[in-house]
Amino acid sequence: MKNSTKSLFNFLYLCFSMSVVIFILTMFGRLLGAWLAWNTNDNFPFSLADLFICLKLTWFGPPAGFIFWYFYYR
Repeated sequence: MKNSTKSLFNFLYLCFSMSVVIFILTMFGRLLGAWLAWNTNDNFPFSLADLFICLKLTWFGPPAGFIFWYFYYR
């Protein structure tokens, strides 16, 4: 690691961006699944619990960012 500050910023950027991408993809998947299962006579089947599931899954971002950083930037 020639420049440790640049490497640290790359690591933090990768972890953050992977978390955001995972959140967007899980939110899209949950909304798509709710839309496909939606009976128009009832309320839309997307709840606060689905949002919390998407937020919980964003914790996969730092390990994924670490793997990309370790094998590509380091």
